[in-house]
Amino acid sequence: MPVRFDLLTLKLFIAVVEEQSIARAAERENIVPSAVSKRISDLEADLKVSLIQRHNRGIATTPAGNALLRHARSVVRDLGQLEGELAEYSEGLRGQVKVFANATAILRYLPQQLVSFLSHHPLVQIEIEENISPHIVKAVAANLGEIGIFGGSVPAPDLHVVPYRQDLLSVVVHKDHPLAGRTAIRFADIVEYDFIGLQSGSSIDRLATQAASELGHPLKLRIRMTGFDAMCHMVEANLGVALVPHSIAEQHARNLDVVELALNEPWAWRSLKLGVRDASALTIAARLLREHLIDPST
Repeated sequence: MPVRFDLLTLKLFIAVVEEQSIARAAERENIVPSAVSKRISDLEADLKVSLIQRHNRGIATTPAGNALLRHARSVVRDLGQLEGELAEYSEGLRGQVKVFANATAILRYLPQQLVSFLSHHPLVQIEIEENISPHIVKAVAANLGEIGIFGGSVPAPDLHVVPYRQDLLSVVVHKDHPLAGRTAIRFADIVEYDFIGLQSGSSIDRLATQAASELGHPLKLRIRMTGFDAMCHMVEANLGVALVPHSIAEQHARNLDVVELALNEPWAWRSLKLGVRDASALTIAARLLREHLIDPST
């Protein structure tokens, strides 16, 4: 029948060997000497081998005792490390979190938020996957990730949703475009022109399509792109106009031959939402990250 080792007995055996005395080992481990002696004797009886030898100068380990000492120290060390790591998980200091986010969140907000979060939780691993808003909602609902950040115009009935940020949309046109001299325009002013659009189904695509439909004029989509930088470069090539977040339009207006125009529409202020499948079921790491992301001060 296999011998069952218990952690306390292993710790006591290590203490006896290191202290060279049952009395000193008992004092170190805060237990009476008779209990230490009995545990060592019972262990020797179970193993059917002598582990220590008593002599005038103290205690010496037998070859079997040396073997046990080596393995006992390894077991106690590994269990101590395991206990420490599990404590870190329970306190939210270690873990993995998968976040699905749209391009606006990744380009505009997440970098600085993650810098501050990871400075306090350096052992948390965060995986970010960019996608369009409808796919983000589906992925989080399917439990493929813990957190999703997406355009507020996209329905998310299966998620617990809270406000994340507000994002202002602008129009980007070529510097020689007929509208380039304007400072602000309505959507009706650009609906006649060729459009550089974002991926079909994205929150911005949905907003533009709905606005065009309300005007009774379909979008003249010339090219679809998968990112705002690429869209602005297409505008610079004079292939059309584009709707992009203000922060991105402002940056490219300084570096490319494009002009940013304010979009004078109530829906130009686009809400971004953060959603989770079940807030109460989040891991500690995911819960801490969610709280950090929705904090308006971060």
